[in-house]
This record gives sequence, C-alpha cells and structure tokens, in this order.
Amino acid sequence: MPSKENIEAIKKLEEKLKEHPNLVVTIYQGLKTPELNDLRSKLRPLGCEYSVVKNSLTQIALKNIGLESFAKYFSGPTAVAFQKGDPATISKTMVEFAKSNEKFKIVAAYLSGEILDEKQIKVLATLPSKQVLLTKIAIVLNQPIQQIATVLNAPIQKLAIVLKALEQKNAALAS
Repeated sequence: MPSKENIEAIKKLEEKLKEHPNLVVTIYQGLKTPELNDLRSKLRPLGCEYSVVKNSLTQIALKNIGLESFAKYFSGPTAVAFQKGDPATISKTMVEFAKSNEKFKIVAAYLSGEILDEKQIKVLATLPSKQVLLTKIAIVLNQPIQQIATVLNAPIQKLAIVLKALEQKNAALAS
C-alpha cells in the first residue's frame, strides 16, 4: 500500500504532466551538480523545468493520465524536462547539451502528443522554431497578395502620371 507521501507525489506529478505536454526523458548518471545546474539555467528561459524523478511514481502517474506507453522509458537514473512551449526549442537545447556532455543521454520524448526516440529528437532539433516557420509561411502567403495589389495599382499609377504630365503641359502652354 502506497504511503501518503507517495500518493501526494503521484498527484503532483500527474498535475505537472498535464500542465506540461512536452517531456524529454534523460539519463544523467555521471553528471555533476554544476553541470545539471547549467542545463537547468539553459532550459529555464524556455519555460522548462528539469528534475530528477522517481521512476516508480512517474510510471504510476503516467498510467493514471493515459500515457502507459511512455512509462517504459523510465528506468535507471532518470530526469525529465517538462515544458509547455515549442517542442523544437527544448529538443535543440537538450541535443546541444548532450553533444557537450558525453555522460548525458536523451532516452525519449513525448512532444505534442507523439512519442519520439533519440534519433527523432535529433531530427526535430535541426528544424527551425515554430515562430520562424510561421514567419516563413506568412511571407509566402503575403507575396501573391502584394503582387495582386501591385498589378491592380499599376493602371492607377499610370493614369496619375499621364494626368500630371497633362497638367504640366497645360501649365507650360498657359504661361
């Protein structure tokens, strides 16, 4: 029978998992506290929390919220990055940190409702951020509208040029 502390810890984990839809599971064995603090400081501006979790309690919490298939990734010395925002940003940060710290391993991630393995996370890390992609789409969608406006505006501009020339010609004849 689970203790009151464990039941409360599971409830807190469930709430945290529901509030933060993006999760990255890592193995941190061999990293020193300053290195983990460095990772936390890189994740904090992204709206991420990075914490060591108790596997058995996390597995129960995941099962309770319907993520049983993700619970299998929790074994050994595990820590999880929790995030609300753009999954590409957390992926990039974690992959960059893993490149500079050999002992740090990315196990799996649950990002935007999808379970990803380490290779898929590395691919996601190479993609531009959501904001950059939205900007590119806006530019592409805006170009035809600008071209139409230019084409529709051209006859009016030409008429204005002709009228201005006539006005100047009439002014020259009148003087």
